[in-house]
Amino acid sequence: MKSYIPKATESEFCDWINLCTVRKTNDWVSKVWIKDLSWNSSEEILGTIINSDIYNWKEIVRVYSSWHIFLSDDKKEVFLVTTEKNWKIQHQFTWWSPLEEENQEVIYKDNGIYKFDIQKVRNNARIRTKNRTWVEVTEEYNESPLVDWVLMENKENWKIYYKFVCLIHFLVSKYEWILAFTGKENTIWGKWYKIDELPNIENIAPNAYIVSKSAVEKLQK
Repeated sequence: MKSYIPKATESEFCDWINLCTVRKTNDWVSKVWIKDLSWNSSEEILGTIINSDIYNWKEIVRVYSSWHIFLSDDKKEVFLVTTEKNWKIQHQFTWWSPLEEENQEVIYKDNGIYKFDIQKVRNNARIRTKNRTWVEVTEEYNESPLVDWVLMENKENWKIYYKFVCLIHFLVSKYEWILAFTGKENTIWGKWYKIDELPNIENIAPNAYIVSKSAVEKLQK
């Protein structure tokens, strides 16, 4: 696993390339969602992790994932796919990190300034969505995506490390075909969920509720 995005401070990600997180405390302190190998979840202050090489004495690898948010016409429901990986079930957005090399390195530094290739990020989101739901997205509402961060403990080839993921969300405006699950890329189901009921549903991805609410708020502005 290689890092697709560089180290940078929270302000650089937010102020320079507009990747401000939606996950904040009541005092507007940015947070990161943390998930360990047992899938226990917690939160930590984003600024203590975002520019670090190590967490809990383990290496941090930096990547991004991008995907789409499908909301119902009344903005009360969200479509999620169910994935099964390593015997773990999760109801989530259509997300995954890029498998295609051309869509991996999207944030880079040029003459001391970070630049962001949003088209590559959008391309990855459209590929993942089509592979997982059959749907071809043709238009998104937001040029500036919704962002959340997650620090996930991983075990690969007997090595345990943390994957620090910039989660990048696009809100779907127009698409072709009918939403369903394809069985590809670990998907085993897909359905609409009432947003207000997400916190009480077992195996829901921890970011599903906060990001869905943020998406609704963005469309209502």
